[in-house]
Amino acid sequence: MNKFTIIPSSLRYAAAPSLDQQIEVNLDETSQQLVEYDRSSTISLAQVFENERQGSPIFRPTFKVKYLYTNSYTGTTTYNPFKNLLYYVNPEESQISGIWKGFPQYYEFDFFRPNIPDGHFTYKAKSAYTYNWMYYVTYAAENDYEEKLFYTSPSFGTLNWVAKNGIPFSITNTLEEGNPIVQFSCVASHGLTPGEYVELSISYENKNIFLVYSLGNGQFDSEEYVFNLFNLGYTGTTFANGTTGTFKRVINPDNIEETKSEYYVRRHKVLTNIEDMIVSKAGFEKNIFLEEKKLEFSSITPDNVTRISQKTSSNAYNFTVGYDLNLLGLKDNQKRPISELYLSIINKGFSGYFNNPTNEIGLKQGWEFNITNPINSWWSQNNVESNTSIPTSAYTKTNGATKTFYYNLDLKRGDMIDGDFCEWNNSEQLERVVSTYYQKLKYNQNVFQTTNTSDPNAAGFYYVPHNKLTIRVFSNYIENAPSNMVDGIPSYAYYSDAEAQFLWRDLYTYGFFDEQGFGVDYPYLNSAHYPYTEVTFRLIPEGANYKTGYDFVVKPLIDGCE
Repeated sequence: MNKFTIIPSSLRYAAAPSLDQQIEVNLDETSQQLVEYDRSSTISLAQVFENERQGSPIFRPTFKVKYLYTNSYTGTTTYNPFKNLLYYVNPEESQISGIWKGFPQYYEFDFFRPNIPDGHFTYKAKSAYTYNWMYYVTYAAENDYEEKLFYTSPSFGTLNWVAKNGIPFSITNTLEEGNPIVQFSCVASHGLTPGEYVELSISYENKNIFLVYSLGNGQFDSEEYVFNLFNLGYTGTTFANGTTGTFKRVINPDNIEETKSEYYVRRHKVLTNIEDMIVSKAGFEKNIFLEEKKLEFSSITPDNVTRISQKTSSNAYNFTVGYDLNLLGLKDNQKRPISELYLSIINKGFSGYFNNPTNEIGLKQGWEFNITNPINSWWSQNNVESNTSIPTSAYTKTNGATKTFYYNLDLKRGDMIDGDFCEWNNSEQLERVVSTYYQKLKYNQNVFQTTNTSDPNAAGFYYVPHNKLTIRVFSNYIENAPSNMVDGIPSYAYYSDAEAQFLWRDLYTYGFFDEQGFGVDYPYLNSAHYPYTEVTFRLIPEGANYKTGYDFVVKPLIDGCE
């Protein structure tokens, strides 16, 4: 600041003359620039905390898993360590015949495998949670539009297609309230509403876009799997009974390219190694189903030893990662910021009861529409298309008999595994699961024989490997902005040529819930989020809980009330 005030000589006093004046200027510096942040100001600690919370890409996810399974299959074995420790069925008859029949005990299925002194393999306590199963945190990272899919049923026949073709259907001509309709029964949930359109793989007079008239066939819960077109008097064989094909959902027939759905199998990328997961029993918690135990008397056991055998367990478990996950820069399968993590549980079966391999692959994979009764041929040992990408390893033991035991190898960070069959529509910016992804394990009949005759398509257990944890929520409305307004438009926004604007859904901030209750609010501490969820992991035996009713439609594993 200038310390001098200049007063002209003529103003010093009344009648003062004007004179030439000069002032000496000192060039010494008497001021300095303000150093950034070198100031005092009042800040809101709550606001600082909120800013850090909203901007943090660090997560420590925790999953509480309730494990439900039914030990359903009895069998026989000549390998002593297995034969001497079965949960026996009719042991009196077995003692006479010399063929001991029973169930493998609970520890062949449970997440935690205790130290069993059976002489089968050398037990290591640090591997207790990974002998039977493997656990990873994954996320949906990419789409596979060329995944080969398959469906078959007695009334429908067999259809092979690739994911990008859409959803298969079979046609029936019928009446609805006296009106003629063309009825389409689908192998999976169609996702349609009346007033939308479908693009069919078949055409009528060079037209393959049709208006959806109604849903369902009059049977319970059929609206999800059946849609109808009004029959305007179609002639010829295009819509003849039994005709099959695939369809894609279309919202606006005047803008097909932007409002037609895409179909694909999403693929999960593994974020953790098996040793990164920390697994523990959830205190003393048990599920609602009783554990089955009984006393096996020495007089009716093959090795003449009295013991208590257990068929099932009812434990709950906690899973968490041993370090913070940094998700900065990671994008999901639609190139958006990650909003979901998954606990992917995959069978390992180190003891060797399961996973007799074909082409070095023992574990099978498919989708909900592949689970039918009788057993779908998709799961056959001879069908390499249903093999997972997880290779097996093996070891051989001799004790009463010589057997080779197979188990699935561990995955590692960066590996990819298949997931759900999904639909995406650019105009809605929404992803929908069409059919859930399943894996299937079957007994190795050379080790534990559950069938009297050789069957490459033997019964087994199904399970859903990918268990979701939502860490962010996309808004329930679509944002839009013209192309000349680039500020604030996220990188994942979709540009619509028809509307000449960007379309996207914002990510809700942590702690915000909309009017429909969507949102997340997890603890935030030491620069990390601590999301948590509870999931139920089911190991489902063949034929359990199928929905019956309309003939063609897939039979889900739960009923409409569950």
